[in-house]
Amino acid sequence: MKENLVSIELMRDFYIYATMIRMNTVTISQLKEEPLVRFSGKNVNLPLKEQSAIDMYWQSLLDSGKSYTRGDVFTITQVEKGVEGLSLLVEKTDYAHYLYCQNIDSDLNGYGISIIFTACLIETLDNKILFGKMGSHTARAGIYQLAGGGIDKTDLIGDHFDLRGNIAKEIFEEVGVDISDINRVKHFSAAYLKQGGIAHKIAVVYRLQLLETSEIFLQQYSLFSDELKKKDELPEFGEIIVLNNNKKDIDLFFVQHENECDEYMEPLFRYVYAS
Repeated sequence: MKENLVSIELMRDFYIYATMIRMNTVTISQLKEEPLVRFSGKNVNLPLKEQSAIDMYWQSLLDSGKSYTRGDVFTITQVEKGVEGLSLLVEKTDYAHYLYCQNIDSDLNGYGISIIFTACLIETLDNKILFGKMGSHTARAGIYQLAGGGIDKTDLIGDHFDLRGNIAKEIFEEVGVDISDINRVKHFSAAYLKQGGIAHKIAVVYRLQLLETSEIFLQQYSLFSDELKKKDELPEFGEIIVLNNNKKDIDLFFVQHENECDEYMEPLFRYVYAS
């Protein structure tokens, strides 16, 4: 679906880049502080009708041969904006609920899921941007997205989630880069916030600058991928994309792949690289 540029406006000392996607606005802004994400300790309580629909859908996935695990997923129930930044409260549900809202009905009669996830822009010494196309074995096969993922219970420290720890884990698991490796990493920090969109997901986007060219990165990634396969595991990305950091190539990529990208990708790239 073609996206139309809505506005670029000054707001609280930073610019907001907004696009309309199916009548839902995606906004990208510079991040001053990482959001504070707290677990309420409660589980989502769904009405029987909605829970039955989710259960039936989950069973259909299993019957079709999917080997998904019905693990925990955390959904945002409260958002507060204060002088110190964004504060979020989440409750616990499960992956079946998430997939139903992702693939069937995002609203679910008012019981839709709104998750917070982390993502990372990876940049190389030769001015390339690295990201991936999800593998055929994943729930989002064929979708272009950054390294990253949703928060889970392993990220909990007390009643708060460690977002930096989450993205560090995801980067290592998906592309084999240890953010603490001073031989590979020049700079790493939280940089942008994505809000809005079809499912009202919130993303904390980090920026990772490598001390290596894209060619060296791909060599290292190949070794990483081979090690996973030796353990009978598959890389999450079926393909690594190396994109030139210039407006012409970024424009061309999104013209060619606009229907295959996660909703935050084009607004984010245009805000960071092509505005």
